[in-house]
Amino acid sequence: MKSSWSFMEVKEVPGADYLVIGMPDVGLVGLIASTYLVKNLNTNVVAYVDSPYLPPVIIYHEAQPYPVMRIHSYTTQDRSFLFLVSEVAMSPSGVYSFSRKLIEWTQAKDIDRILLIGGVPTPQRMKLEKPMVYAAGVTTDDISFLEKNGLNLFREGFVSGPYAMILKECYLKSVKGVALLAESFLNYPDPGAAAAVITVLNSITGLKVNVEPLLEQEEEIRARLRETMKRTMETMRESGKAYEFTVPAMYM
Repeated sequence: MKSSWSFMEVKEVPGADYLVIGMPDVGLVGLIASTYLVKNLNTNVVAYVDSPYLPPVIIYHEAQPYPVMRIHSYTTQDRSFLFLVSEVAMSPSGVYSFSRKLIEWTQAKDIDRILLIGGVPTPQRMKLEKPMVYAAGVTTDDISFLEKNGLNLFREGFVSGPYAMILKECYLKSVKGVALLAESFLNYPDPGAAAAVITVLNSITGLKVNVEPLLEQEEEIRARLRETMKRTMETMRESGKAYEFTVPAMYM
């Protein structure tokens, strides 16, 4: 059966040590962090993703058109990275087929580990000067990797939306996958949480991205992304986000 998702490669896409995925979600943490990363690392667009489940929009930047879901490439002396950036939230009905297609593509490209970057809502966010980042792993290798790097394991609770389905597909296919989730506001763009995620990403992958400019632009970013947050919230209401405030029955 033909997939409803197409991965269109505009350049040769090499294998990579990490596929970093950032999508609109809680506090727009994944979107803010991923766009900041690809801009500051001066990455190259190597592919884009298209589907009827994405809204009918295209982005223009410096007079050039860009698809709303793109894959960027970046290489250091000893690590190779792909970054999947989505500027828009996908329809909840497309999450299942997207996750399956993504993992198939990841396996075909011989990507070693998927890193999902995003937020986890906390009602105490206003009181937190520095948000904590929790790490949810899939395989035993992921857990060892996270513990070796001294990260706070996400031990109890629900993950929902696209990241949940990607983690589920990783689990079903025994693909290494980790979600880095910073404590964040639920419905306000949260550059501070995005900076916290990038800091952890730096520590575990060897990237060296300075987050100070991101923190200095917090108010500007919040104002600029207000409408994006509103539209993302509309999608999140349909994708089970309410579960993230609950405790699974198996832990009672």
